[in-house]
Amino acid sequence: MPESLETPRLSLRPFSADDAETAFRWLGDAEVMRFTPTGPDTSVEGASRRVARYRDHQARHGFSRWIVQERGSGEAIGDSGLVFLDSGSIDLGFRFSRAWWGRGFATEVAAAWIRVAFVDLRLDRLTAFAHPENVASLHVLEKVGFRKTGRERVIVMGMEAFTFVLDAPGHPLAGYGQPG
Repeated sequence: MPESLETPRLSLRPFSADDAETAFRWLGDAEVMRFTPTGPDTSVEGASRRVARYRDHQARHGFSRWIVQERGSGEAIGDSGLVFLDSGSIDLGFRFSRAWWGRGFATEVAAAWIRVAFVDLRLDRLTAFAHPENVASLHVLEKVGFRKTGRERVIVMGMEAFTFVLDAPGHPLAGYGQPG
C-alpha cells in the first residue's frame, strides 16, 4: 500500500490528528453530509473523533479514508478512501467541500482507489452505496464501472441506498488516475 497517492490534480494521504479542524469545513457542512448515514459533525471535537476513527482504521488495516488536497494550492478539499464495513465488505467512499463540486474530482479519486484496491491490495471486489437522491455519486460510481446489485433500495447503516459492486478481474481503470 502506498503511503500517499497522487492523481493528475490531487494528492491524498492518511489523516493526521491535526487535520480535524480543516476537515470540519466539509464534515460539519449539512449539505456535504446530507447523504452520509451519520450526518454532519456538530463540532470540531466531533470531526476529531471521526478523524481518530479513520486513523485507527488506517493503523489496523493499512488503508482508510484519506484527506484529499488540491495539488496546485495544497488546500484540503475533501476525503476519500476504503473502509471495512460490518458486513465484511470493503467500501469506497468520497466527499468534497461544496466549493469543489462539479470538477470531476470524485471520479479521479474513485479511479485511483480502484487501482490501489485491485493492484496494490489485490482485492477481488469493492462495494459502494449511495442514497437514491445522490445523483452525482450514483453517476460517479457508474462512470468508474460499479454496477447496482439490484433495483431495490436497501437500508445501509440506517440510510436508504442503492448498493454497488465492482469486481477486479480485467477492470479497465487499473491504471487510471496516475500522473503521466
